[in-house]
Amino acid sequence: MMPRPSSTLIFAFLLLFPFPAIAQIIPDNSLGTESSRTVPATINNLPSDRIEGGATRGPHLFHSFQEFNVGEGRGAYFANPNGITNIFTRVTGGNPSNILGILGVQGNANLFLLNPRGIVFGPNARLDLRGSFIASTGSGILFDNGFEFSAANSNTVPLLAINIPVGLRFRENPGAIINQSIAPNPSPPDLPLPVPIFDNIGLAVDPGQTLALVGGNIQFNGGIATASTGQILLGSVKSSGLVEFEPTALGLNLNYGDIQDFGNIDMNSSLLNTSGLGGGKVDIRGANITLSSSGIYGLTLGNLDGRGIDINAQNLRLQQGSQIFTTTLGEGKGSNINIRATDSVEMTGLGIEGYQQLTESFQTSGTGNPFISQIVLFTSAIGSGGAGDINIEAGRLLMSNGVVAGAPTFGAGNGGNLTIRANTVELVSSALYNGTTNATTGQGGNITVEAERLILRDGGAFASFSLSDGASGNIAIKASESVELSGSLPVGLGQTRIGTNTFQGNGTGGDISIDTKRLSVSNGATISLTTGAIFGEVVFSTNGGTGGNLTVKASESIEVSGESRFLGNAGYVASSFVTQTASSGRGGDIRLSTPKLTVQNGGVISAASLGAANAGDITINADRLEVRGIGSNSRLRSGIEASAGRAFNAVNPNTTGNAGSLNLNASQLILRDSAVVNVQSSGTGRAGNINVVADSIALDNKAIIDGTTVSGTGANINLQARDIQLRRGSIITTDAGSSDGGNIRINSDVLATLPNENNDITANARTARGGQVTVNVPNIFGFTAVTREQARSSLGLTDAEFAALQVNPTSLIATSDIAAISQQSGPALQGAVTFSTTGVNPAQGLVALPQNVVDPTTLIAANPCIEGEGNEFTITGKGGVPPNPNDVLSNNSRQLNWVEPVATGSHKAEVKSPEREIKPQAVIPAQGWVMDARGQVTLVAYNSGGGASARSPKPTGVCVPR
Repeated sequence: MMPRPSSTLIFAFLLLFPFPAIAQIIPDNSLGTESSRTVPATINNLPSDRIEGGATRGPHLFHSFQEFNVGEGRGAYFANPNGITNIFTRVTGGNPSNILGILGVQGNANLFLLNPRGIVFGPNARLDLRGSFIASTGSGILFDNGFEFSAANSNTVPLLAINIPVGLRFRENPGAIINQSIAPNPSPPDLPLPVPIFDNIGLAVDPGQTLALVGGNIQFNGGIATASTGQILLGSVKSSGLVEFEPTALGLNLNYGDIQDFGNIDMNSSLLNTSGLGGGKVDIRGANITLSSSGIYGLTLGNLDGRGIDINAQNLRLQQGSQIFTTTLGEGKGSNINIRATDSVEMTGLGIEGYQQLTESFQTSGTGNPFISQIVLFTSAIGSGGAGDINIEAGRLLMSNGVVAGAPTFGAGNGGNLTIRANTVELVSSALYNGTTNATTGQGGNITVEAERLILRDGGAFASFSLSDGASGNIAIKASESVELSGSLPVGLGQTRIGTNTFQGNGTGGDISIDTKRLSVSNGATISLTTGAIFGEVVFSTNGGTGGNLTVKASESIEVSGESRFLGNAGYVASSFVTQTASSGRGGDIRLSTPKLTVQNGGVISAASLGAANAGDITINADRLEVRGIGSNSRLRSGIEASAGRAFNAVNPNTTGNAGSLNLNASQLILRDSAVVNVQSSGTGRAGNINVVADSIALDNKAIIDGTTVSGTGANINLQARDIQLRRGSIITTDAGSSDGGNIRINSDVLATLPNENNDITANARTARGGQVTVNVPNIFGFTAVTREQARSSLGLTDAEFAALQVNPTSLIATSDIAAISQQSGPALQGAVTFSTTGVNPAQGLVALPQNVVDPTTLIAANPCIEGEGNEFTITGKGGVPPNPNDVLSNNSRQLNWVEPVATGSHKAEVKSPEREIKPQAVIPAQGWVMDARGQVTLVAYNSGGGASARSPKPTGVCVPR
């Protein structure tokens, strides 16, 4: 509640700054024989000046004064002849007008007060008239025939007919208008106005009438202005030009189209109030508009719709508990709040403590006082009428230090919509709320943001909730550059968040859509869509309708990173994208599309069921999808998970709902440093499936693709990629507890690992049947298929010991294995590992080479005539080409071992050939040479100088024939 100025404070102000001795009402002679005159009188038991005379032109009455002031405790009343609808009054003497008492009209005419030098309304100033009141420091009032009733030139009023006033003429540097009035209401209306609205009315017009203050700078120093069901118009004009009148059926509008420069409007501990049977209208126009400990209220109390609060400025600042409210308490629709600022809108709250209390009240109980001072900008439905909308257009919007704004419903009416358009939107420890509260039947409104940059930090929030049977609204964000969420409040439930949630009723949760270039969620911030409420192991609510869906399109990147403390030192909470159900309503889906998605340092993307309903699915389309690392303090794994019974922030072992599925489509899927992609069920529900389509999949340093179940139906993992690599203790598993192991199907060109890094692919079961592993990969490197008996034997365990293991048995074996086994014995319980190689596998036909290098000198005989031993020579007879491209290249004889080095100097020769028999022949050395007719020399086996035949070798002593 805003502080009301005390009588002691006002008395002290008057002592320190007393009003100067002022002349009262002195007419000038500019109107000649039609000059104004004052008559002393007692009016309404108050000593007063009755103002008579003036120039009458049709329905208009003109008065002109050299000085016009109303003293403290006195009244000044204009006589209202028959047929007069407008009374125009100008002050020409060059001094401001000080209205310290009562200014009134004895009739129904509208009153215009014009003094270019300034107008001051003192603390006890009050209006007593039935029509509208327009006070201005413009230089004149312009009429449709071109006549200007000027306070600068003191012109006479022409005798010709004057019909319609068209506007206020301004020249340079008009005087200020100051309102300090806190005058009490002499006849309070019987209206159920809430506490923030003062009983005092200050400057007030009758219901449905207009109160307009248009001049240079406008100052409300503790002052109040009231126009129940009517309208309050404030305009600060700095440059010359015309402010046009635009009469409507509901009152007077002002058009500032001819004004180039505006002045300042300051409200300190002040109030504007148009509340009533129909919310009235407030229109404020200035350059720099500041509200400090002040309020603008346009509450709708009857069956008439509110007419809106419009603020147009260069800069608008709301601070020190200032409020703008247009709640509807009746059947009529609440007023809209429209704010336009070419530069900035800044709202500063009273601190995060009250903000935290209000946030927790809404989140845990669905109740809260909508009129407390932490709420700055608010339009809501408490009656059967719908709430108004909030529209903000600015170069920059900043909400900080505990500001709350929203348009929810507390009754049967629907909540309003909240729309923000700005270059930069920044919320620091502040929130925009929308939705339905406890025991309401209305529907929540939507939140729409269009900006270049959206920044939420240190507990900043956009939230739409349903705490009843009414649906919450949707949140739609479009940021051409970036959306950044970071941090949390130091204590309490104050995560920085964009969220929709439904609990304590059957209302449907709203959807969240984000379209941007870059999205960053860090240091414990979250984008969450929940139904029901569980924190840790504490169940707050199992009520709630269907959860909303999250859709994100980021043309450059998405990053989810880090963690923050939760509830002081109670623990840590991860940065996250979350859809979660703890009720009978299905959880929402998550759909992400971006060239680059990074989840790191404990960040998580999660779709979970913690109740009877099924969790949603997660679908990701990215060129590069990387999940890496753990939280620096919490040690939480970075991950993408679809789960039932357990989420990263809560556990419910009684969950009966099914987990959702993960559908990942990427050019590169990279998991490393303990990161996890996981579908699991720790309740009785079924685990979902993991479906990955990628060019390459790489798991490194204890990374996991996991489809684990405790008792429900096992998960399935389907991987399709050009190449899949597992390194340094990484795992792909669909292990199960008391249910059958899930299935794994791998389609790839290459599946590779290093043999002794303990990288496993398993579909094991602890007490039930093992699953199925199907490997459609032509090129497999480093993996070994392992049966139950092989695993048990490698561990040196008995059947009973092996069956009692509480961990995956293959994780205890140092080799890289593929297994689908049951820890229980019996062939019927064992799963199956199936290999289907439809392409050329370069691993086939490889022969293990000896570890010792052979010394070739031991294999070469120094004497060519000594018989060899242990030499080999194989003739394939195929020319190095296999019969079929899919066959392994080999010879037709049995495989022979490579030679091992021996110590002897003799060798035993062994030559085999299945193709032909090779017979030993004597070595015939050349005995001579001959030359043919062309001069070519040929060696011959005979002595060319003798007559022996060439076919008759001569004995030689080189080697003995074998």
